[in-house]
Amino acid sequence: LKRNMTVLVVGANRGLGLELTRYLVEKNTSVVATCRHTSQGLTDLNPTQIIEGIDLQNDDCGEKIVAALEKGTRIDVVYNVAGYFTTETFDELNFEEARKMYQICSLAPLIIVSALVHSGFLVEGGKVALITSEGGSIGLRTEKEGGANYGHHMSKCAQNMMGKILALDLKPKGIAVVMLHPGFLMTEMTTHYSHVYEELGAVTPDVAVPPIAKAVEMLTLETTGRFIAPMGSNGLGLGVWALDDPDDIQPFSELPW
Repeated sequence: LKRNMTVLVVGANRGLGLELTRYLVEKNTSVVATCRHTSQGLTDLNPTQIIEGIDLQNDDCGEKIVAALEKGTRIDVVYNVAGYFTTETFDELNFEEARKMYQICSLAPLIIVSALVHSGFLVEGGKVALITSEGGSIGLRTEKEGGANYGHHMSKCAQNMMGKILALDLKPKGIAVVMLHPGFLMTEMTTHYSHVYEELGAVTPDVAVPPIAKAVEMLTLETTGRFIAPMGSNGLGLGVWALDDPDDIQPFSELPW
């Protein structure tokens, strides 16, 4: 009998991570969900395993996940959904918050994937999906959007670079990597953009999850290392202002770095 797929969702207790976990559980996927603290919503989904106490600001986050996994578990897909976003301006920079964004968005995913690979939980045939952002694209920044939010843009740009290099390192091991802009989402993390939700077609996480899952299903070693938009320009958010023709970015198209 073919075993059920096992998926690790990092940051599963709310927002996109919770909705992704719901989607996977409903597909009878074995889900290992990590978070700092569980939520009632996550507990109610009853995934295969909930690993609490995973703080992505700490360098031992990967070790803690590995220690909590059952021996013999094979992780087929790692979704790194957890993120962190605070706003700032040039006149009111916040370097402490910027460092926090770097740690959570750029370093923690690498720490976790490294721990999984070196402990033998993530092996040949596995996949890594990094939920990044069009906010990490240099090519999609515009004068219309303006400056500010240095920590957010820089940490997401670094996450994209990390994912590209990670894809090169993991390809010989038979593990594929993709960086995904999930869409312009209506979540707690994006409330400061609520004034452009309607203009830019923001969507709820349940709308974004199926294209994300499809993108991971389509991922192969031949397409590893790409930065893509599963929803195309329809969910590109502020980056759409950089496009002469938004239709150039079709669903599952690559985004400019």
